[in-house]
Amino acid sequence: MTRWVDGYALGTFSDGATVFAGLVSGDRVLPVERAGLAAEPATVRDLLDKWSEVAPTLSAVAANIDRDTGIELSELEVLAPVEPRQIIQVGANYRSHVVEMVVSDRAPGDTRSDKDLRRHAEETMDEMQRSGNPFFFTGLPAALCGPDDEVLLPAESERVDWEVELAVVIGATAHRVPAGRAMGHVAGYTVCNDISARDLQFPPEHRPLGGDWLRAKNRPTFLPTGPFIVPADVVPDYRRLELSLHLNGERKQSDMAENLLFDVPALVAAASQATRLYPGDLLLTGSPPGNGGYWERWLQPGDVMEAGISGIGFQRNVCKAESR
Repeated sequence: MTRWVDGYALGTFSDGATVFAGLVSGDRVLPVERAGLAAEPATVRDLLDKWSEVAPTLSAVAANIDRDTGIELSELEVLAPVEPRQIIQVGANYRSHVVEMVVSDRAPGDTRSDKDLRRHAEETMDEMQRSGNPFFFTGLPAALCGPDDEVLLPAESERVDWEVELAVVIGATAHRVPAGRAMGHVAGYTVCNDISARDLQFPPEHRPLGGDWLRAKNRPTFLPTGPFIVPADVVPDYRRLELSLHLNGERKQSDMAENLLFDVPALVAAASQATRLYPGDLLLTGSPPGNGGYWERWLQPGDVMEAGISGIGFQRNVCKAESR
């Protein structure tokens, strides 16, 4: 996949011999040590640990990356941009997705029209925004893979699907942070694709307990991440970012981040009330409508997923049957 970065971003790369963190601008990558961002080999998470010192220098350093100083991006393997300590995810956080679920999951005997169901869903969401809380769950870093890696489909599942999401990257420790100060703890954004084995998520024996989220969502390669972390100051307004996912060239998901039920400040604030957020942590903000359950189309070996967010970057992951 040909990639180009307007402005600058951070990523993790392999040249076949070593893995290194780099600053990306255009189609060139400058290792962070050569960029003067670290005195010795450092990871992206190391940079995020001192983000208040690093962030103000990035623009000037990126402006001097050229063909003589940078490595050509196409010559490198792009890995997941950061190794987070924690991954916090949000469910049912796009208005259009919630409406879709309410209508498609109509209870047996419910005679209301689709229009009435949509109106009910909208009223419920308005009340939730006023007085409710986001639905959080946790992910495991072991599920991460790179933006170009194969996604492994387990033999024991027949209903694996996709969900493109805007992921917030934390840049300063946050605990009990009010929404008004939450954006000060955001380093930037990246792309995630939350893969789920739906037939393993809610087996009959676990449904009364709320489902099996470990087996369904945290398998190796079930969280393609990247390609890069785009700093928050490079993104004029995250709400204007457009999310999309194509399966074998056919668009399956499309929405704008402005349609989040709980916006980024609200999510950071709410998550920080429950736990302590650390630099490098990922906070996935939820997925728009159009996943596999909606289309009744499940991932198969050979399928190609292209998940992306305008201004942030795109992934291309090919599905493969997992070897046993």
